[in-house]
Amino acid sequence: MRLPVISHPVRRHGPLHRILIPVAALRHTWLRSPFLTGYGKITGSRADLLRLGALFRLAAISPHSAVHVPLRANPLPEHDWFWFHGHRPKDLLIARRDAGLRASAWPELRTSTRRRATQAARQTAVTPAARPDPDRWSRDWTADRRLVLSEHAETLLITAPAWSLHQVGDVFSEAGEAVATHRDIHRDGFALLSSLTPLLRGGGGSPDQLEIDIYAQEPIFHKAHWAATAARRRAGSPT
Repeated sequence: MRLPVISHPVRRHGPLHRILIPVAALRHTWLRSPFLTGYGKITGSRADLLRLGALFRLAAISPHSAVHVPLRANPLPEHDWFWFHGHRPKDLLIARRDAGLRASAWPELRTSTRRRATQAARQTAVTPAARPDPDRWSRDWTADRRLVLSEHAETLLITAPAWSLHQVGDVFSEAGEAVATHRDIHRDGFALLSSLTPLLRGGGGSPDQLEIDIYAQEPIFHKAHWAATAARRRAGSPT
């Protein structure tokens, strides 16, 4: 996938040389932090889930970059209000572990991207294609391969080795590809599609462990959308 991004230079931060931000905002994605109650969820449209997959793979092949996905300003869908308990969505920050990015350094880095906006450059990143892997969940996800989560300044940071970020990107891509034919999407307009919990360091269902599930919300595939469209066509109104 070809992704237009804005590349912001980073100074004096070890191996990290740049922050990459997608040019086109993911306006139909909402991230509930697992640090709120232990349960997190990422909800996205089909297109946004496919782009998230590509962005994770971009981070996987970028040893000197972090990928920032701004999500805080996205208005919440009505059926998600309950899950956020009055909190707004979090931003997402993705980086390889060897990039040396610390969550505590993020506020200063984010401020510097705004302060030095004139030094940023628009680029087109080419990301690897998703790789189908029927054995993904049975592979040896040792502790050093698992995703490490941290949160700072309303941003969830996910770090992992390159191999793991590529795998996570493929999980998002598979979820996005499943949206068009998923039964619950057609019936309800949203559905639980997958989970990152088995891939987290410290992930699990006990009270002191974290969970993150992947949901899709895609009204265009909901039966009510098609019923309304058909009714307008019968009435001679534009769609």
